[in-house]
Amino acid sequence: MPRSPEQLVAACEKARLEGKDFPTVWRTVLRPHPLVIGLPAHEAAGGEARIVISLRTGNKIVSALSCYSLR
Repeated sequence: MPRSPEQLVAACEKARLEGKDFPTVWRTVLRPHPLVIGLPAHEAAGGEARIVISLRTGNKIVSALSCYSLR
């Protein structure tokens, strides 16, 4: 299991590159991880819808069409 936020984002990105959709990544990678708190939220930025997942570290994982990223 990934230990840091960066490793968690890398696991999400790996799953995306393997063809997994967000619901699958949420169910298998994110939801069971102890760093993840709450449910995903939605936002729009630059005309693109994004899914935002809050972490206990204060970081957020952002899921966009092109990639997962940490902020």
